[in-house]
Amino acid sequence: MNFLRLLPIVVMFGFLLSSYAYYVEQRFAKAQQLGIPYRAYCDVGVFSCTRVFASEYGAITQLFGLPSVSNAAVGMLFYLAELAVCRYPRLLFLMSAVSCVVSVGLFLILTVILHDLCLVCCSIYIVNFLTGIGSWRWLKQLRSEASKQQRKEKKEEKVTKQTIERKKKEKEI
Repeated sequence: MNFLRLLPIVVMFGFLLSSYAYYVEQRFAKAQQLGIPYRAYCDVGVFSCTRVFASEYGAITQLFGLPSVSNAAVGMLFYLAELAVCRYPRLLFLMSAVSCVVSVGLFLILTVILHDLCLVCCSIYIVNFLTGIGSWRWLKQLRSEASKQQRKEKKEEKVTKQTIERKKKEKEI
């Protein structure tokens, strides 16, 4: 199906978005060190990815007692891992399901706590949901094909048994 070919492309897009987010974080940190203003291309109107990335929630790992690692860096590693498992539908679905749950949580933090919007973040959430939907459809397709194969095998087995029984009856006559 077409969505099977698109899944790696969608995942790569997620990697590129995370890479851009990491780039913005680094540029913003450097600008702050130099005491100069920085405005990223993703800072448009009410959308401010720079404010979001620079917030305490830009490195959510620290909220779980882990070392502070930017969400963008975690995202880059995640998308590389997801790209590596693109041939394994169950694992891809599991990873994308987790990313969908995390996306909902991050979206709530973004809107409810930070009262902000981030084009890059929202694009990443869309990528995660597209990957989730695509991997779910892939699993569904595989299950359907497996079910058809099982029905076909049962039918062939039944025909084989009937043929054997018929031959036994012919020998008895």
